[in-house]
Amino acid sequence: MQADDTTDIQQTHALLEIVKAFAVCEHAMVGEGLDGPRRLNRLMEAHGILMAACGPGHLILFDELMGRLTGDRAGSLEGLLPDWIDSEALAGVRLMDSEGVATEDGFDFRHEAQRVLRAAQKVGKFTGQVTKPKLDDEYSQEAVFSAIKGSFYQRHRTTLVENPTVPTGSLTELKLPSRANDFYKPIAQYAQFNGWWWPCPACKWPMKVTTARTGARTRGRVRCLYPWHEETGASYEFVVTARKKSAPELSPTFECRVPSGRFARLWTGTVPHVPQAKPAAEYMALVRPVWRYTVIPGLPELALHRAAAAALEGTAWTSHLWPNGDQCDLWITREGSEQPHFPADFKDYTWPNHLVSKLHMDGGDKGGAEYLVVPDHRQDQVAQLHAVCRTYRMKAAMTATDYLEMVITQIKEGKA
Repeated sequence: MQADDTTDIQQTHALLEIVKAFAVCEHAMVGEGLDGPRRLNRLMEAHGILMAACGPGHLILFDELMGRLTGDRAGSLEGLLPDWIDSEALAGVRLMDSEGVATEDGFDFRHEAQRVLRAAQKVGKFTGQVTKPKLDDEYSQEAVFSAIKGSFYQRHRTTLVENPTVPTGSLTELKLPSRANDFYKPIAQYAQFNGWWWPCPACKWPMKVTTARTGARTRGRVRCLYPWHEETGASYEFVVTARKKSAPELSPTFECRVPSGRFARLWTGTVPHVPQAKPAAEYMALVRPVWRYTVIPGLPELALHRAAAAALEGTAWTSHLWPNGDQCDLWITREGSEQPHFPADFKDYTWPNHLVSKLHMDGGDKGGAEYLVVPDHRQDQVAQLHAVCRTYRMKAAMTATDYLEMVITQIKEGKA
């Protein structure tokens, strides 16, 4: 471990508390069923969390926080924090948008930093308290895995990944444990327009909807909250009209192109299909944390497993997804033996430094994986992660496509 680990963890804690203060503000701004007094209480709670994180001697006026919840300064930390907090990691990052919804960067920072601190607490590197909005406990990754653990774990997890939305009244048809049913809620207001919503062509989860006036027209924008899906084509616009009984038609903001060649096999990005509107009252969707940390990484995990299984068909080798109740995400076994080969853990972190910190706290991969696998579009994280993995005697960090090709090549050449 590095000598400054404790200092790094304390900084992570301070930044996490600041991000969580804005998360409490988000709940106050867009949460369902909050009247005026309860909304004010939540905002005052957020102000208290922010002040405690910044420490004594640094005054942040309540009005100053309120000015960061809407408009041009929404979610901005610029000029807000004391000098002792190293906020370089969040420089230029907005924690919430002008509608009061947590941005992708802010949302991921909060949940990924939380994992680092939990790991640090287990090894005694951090003994402080972490203020957590209630939803963090209800919808954490650990809560999801606990809700579906058991002999049908793989089936239940696959069901969640492949069904981020479900028609109202049809939830029981998924045959999930009752606790997992609670992860489905009505379509969020920020994903609706006049009672309509649109599924992302890549992940099928409701996309965010915003409107803005440009000249004489008001235009709507629809985009997936997972940045890579938006970047690969889940980005649309429509013209706002007076018609409310019919849904507006979406137009892509740019051409969507699906790759060919070696990256096509594991492609889980957007496809050139313009989604059709669906009535919000007739559907339910997984809450955002479950979508982001179960559905989003689950899609490439499923693709990787299915591609490996197809490539190994007719051989003595079998691919296993989430074996032993998620000890690892994937490993391969040979007929007549239960010994795992190529055990891999799949990670999709927006903030790679958080993943590095967690690897340090866990002393590598706590499930015994020898390979750390990231989505193909996280290629730029591999070099940093590979160096850390080698420190803990893991064999490599690599992209999903590189891992798949390595497994197929070594098995065919008899090197496994």
